[in-house]
Amino acid sequence: MKSKSWTPLIAAGALVALLVAGTVYLRGQGARAPADAATADAPAATPAPVPAAAVPAGGRRGTPVATADANDPIERRARLRREHEERTRALRERNIERYSTEQVDPAWAPQKISELTAVADNEAFQTAGAKPQSLSVDCRTSMCRIDGQFENSGKAEDWILMYMSGVGSAMPNSVVSRRVNPDGTVRVEIYGRAR
Repeated sequence: MKSKSWTPLIAAGALVALLVAGTVYLRGQGARAPADAATADAPAATPAPVPAAAVPAGGRRGTPVATADANDPIERRARLRREHEERTRALRERNIERYSTEQVDPAWAPQKISELTAVADNEAFQTAGAKPQSLSVDCRTSMCRIDGQFENSGKAEDWILMYMSGVGSAMPNSVVSRRVNPDGTVRVEIYGRAR
């Protein structure tokens, strides 16, 4: 009867051992590919085309010759960052184009402007020291543009994090850009679909 009382404990111990072994194994995999952890929040990248130099002399594409990018996590991270920046730039340009071609919907735009301005007027921004020096909000038919000027990049980044987390479903599809002015102040522009 005593052997039956040990069975659940032995099973639990084996399960714990499997979990520990699996964790150690997965962490070992992560140590070999540190760039994956750094780019987890970036959109999935499409595989890069195999350069002509990587195709074997026979002209067959079977197994490509290893490139420096595949073996260098720093270069891979830099490539992924460049690809992400290019996608963001293209999305920003599409949003600007769409915003600039839309007419103003007089029934919707003023209400949306008030809603987006109310998010920015939250006292938490003042408490965090992330209040913009100036802020303008403009909406058209479905697109809105938010333009803010900040004393420095730290305040701009704090404001962006707080504002984007607070705006939620009021403007779910947005792209943020930052530009440092010659005097060190920072301009933040957000173009987003708000309808």
